[in-house]
Amino acid sequence: MNNKNLLACAMIASLATGCASITGSTSQSVSVRTKDQSGTEVQGAACDLTNKNGTWFINTPGSVVVHRSNDDMNVTCKKDGQPSGSAAVVSDIKGSMFGNIIFGGGIGAVIDHVDGSAYEYPTLIEIVMGTSAKIESPRKPVTQGNNPMGQSSH
Repeated sequence: MNNKNLLACAMIASLATGCASITGSTSQSVSVRTKDQSGTEVQGAACDLTNKNGTWFINTPGSVVVHRSNDDMNVTCKKDGQPSGSAAVVSDIKGSMFGNIIFGGGIGAVIDHVDGSAYEYPTLIEIVMGTSAKIESPRKPVTQGNNPMGQSSH
């Protein structure tokens, strides 16, 4: 085999053995804090975090490792003497997913979509007791609005 053929075989082999994913882990750490409607921290609230991949439990303030998903994560917090607080935490596509499409091809993008590694939740979730909201931006810590239970958030 001459050098040109050897080089061509090496290039084909390197292209065929590429990574399917470059976006990272299917797990993510999130922190949850609870406050009352005046903004005072509420410690010791029991919170459930749920998405299609599981349910995680935490007492506030605290952190837990969740499985990423393209679905929203529902967070509900309860404490005696306080009204419940909840939020639908929106899963957002990670910026590295676009690099995966460009450099990893369609296969990597499909794999990362299915296993959830292409998505992320906010790293800090603040729940205001007695309210229900939708938290949409995972790019920075997001504080839930003061919407009374049952009213929609815009």
